[in-house]
Amino acid sequence: MTTVELGNIKLEIDRIATEKFYKSQSGFICDCPDCVNYVDKISDVKTQLNGIEKQLGIDLTKDVGQGMDELMPHDYDNHHLYVIPYYVIGKSYLNEKELDKENSGPIWRNTKRAEKKLTDNLSLTIINTTDDIEIENAENILTIWLEFKTELRTELKTK
Repeated sequence: MTTVELGNIKLEIDRIATEKFYKSQSGFICDCPDCVNYVDKISDVKTQLNGIEKQLGIDLTKDVGQGMDELMPHDYDNHHLYVIPYYVIGKSYLNEKELDKENSGPIWRNTKRAEKKLTDNLSLTIINTTDDIEIENAENILTIWLEFKTELRTELKTK
């Protein structure tokens, strides 16, 4: 197990199993402007993560969403926000207490989560989705929602 600490959040990750999962996944194949733009900006995301994705075993180039989990773009007046799910095998602790498992449904309002702002443009929201996400032979699964704020796409600025 690899331990990653982000302030009051502690992640105990099976990095080898997580990396194995990512090796079996496809890259982003959608050719919509949002997906293409995100893929073009992955190097910026890596820079801002400063190696955290490697510690967690995440391959940012892989599209791993299951069910309704997928890259979600949001346009605001002065910026664009990408919200992308990534899965890791392991456990998360917030203030030394393990995050409770969440179930599908209208969960956002009551979801127990750990949130960490890493930079002005990048934050992580971590949820224990063990019962909702399927990864072969994985006992504990976390969904890490990466939120990446960037400039508006040029074609949106002209509208």
